[in-house]
Amino acid sequence: MAIGVSMKVQLIDANKERLNDLKHALSDLPQIGFIEVEKAAYIYPPRGLDMIFLTLVFAAEEWNADIKSRTAQILTTPPEKQEKGFPPLIVTGVNLTPEDPKDPLSQVRIVLESVFDAVRGFDRTAPGKVKYLGFWVMDLTRGVTVTQLSELLHRLLQNETTDP
Repeated sequence: MAIGVSMKVQLIDANKERLNDLKHALSDLPQIGFIEVEKAAYIYPPRGLDMIFLTLVFAAEEWNADIKSRTAQILTTPPEKQEKGFPPLIVTGVNLTPEDPKDPLSQVRIVLESVFDAVRGFDRTAPGKVKYLGFWVMDLTRGVTVTQLSELLHRLLQNETTDP
């Protein structure tokens, strides 16, 4: 599941130990980068991203996102938010259905698959516009270990390095 040849997924975290564990576990995936921040807070995203994943709860309030089951959506960041450091685009809107698995790892898989699908679709209409896609690690590790997350990212991104 390639997300874009020139795109890099940036994992953002304030927990240095967890970020170092992820760096070690994902060192063989060149499309993964890491950003250490002083404080992990949605309202203070790191600079340099083109797009960031925000949970539906945060994005629905701030960006007026539609609530869609199993579908991520890409929204433009208003200029006043960009001035405060938000990237030009956000990706959000992955609402799980009652039929979806309840375990945290399956739910993170559904979210990542939905986000990567939306980003791939966006990249077809605006190639190269998104070079850096950020994820807060705290959104991917609620009930999920670093090992589980790294194995999941390997499965989802394994074809990225072999795609022509």
